[in-house]
Amino acid sequence: MDKKKLAEDMQKILDICKDGAEGYEKAAEKIEYNDLKTLFLRLSQQRKLFIEQIKDEVLKLGIELNTDGTIKGFFHRAWLGAKATLGTTTNENVIEESMNGEQAAIETYNKVLTDPALPSYLHETLAEQHFFIKTAIKQLSDIKKEVA
Repeated sequence: MDKKKLAEDMQKILDICKDGAEGYEKAAEKIEYNDLKTLFLRLSQQRKLFIEQIKDEVLKLGIELNTDGTIKGFFHRAWLGAKATLGTTTNENVIEESMNGEQAAIETYNKVLTDPALPSYLHETLAEQHFFIKTAIKQLSDIKKEVA
């Protein structure tokens, strides 16, 4: 196992989770539709749990990760928050952008999960999180149909 590569991969996962948690929280603050607000807050909490799971697992290996998120994520969160407050923006637009963020998370997880050197216990944790992200996309898609 290449500890440096593992640290880089886990940092990518942690960053996308951090960006998701903060993005959902920011959107939930601004959105008016209660079902969507509740979903965003729940998904934000879920991503925070993912972060803690990842940090705990890699800390056992002596790896510490940066929990600040990414610059790209900062702009995405700011855009999502602004989009949620604009009168001409629909709930559907915010949901669509959230789904785009989740798709980026899926792609990041897919890349890391295909690494044969990934320890099995980390693979299991990430595979479970990957499943929950796919479920979130389905939930967002379903609620998008309600608000359309």
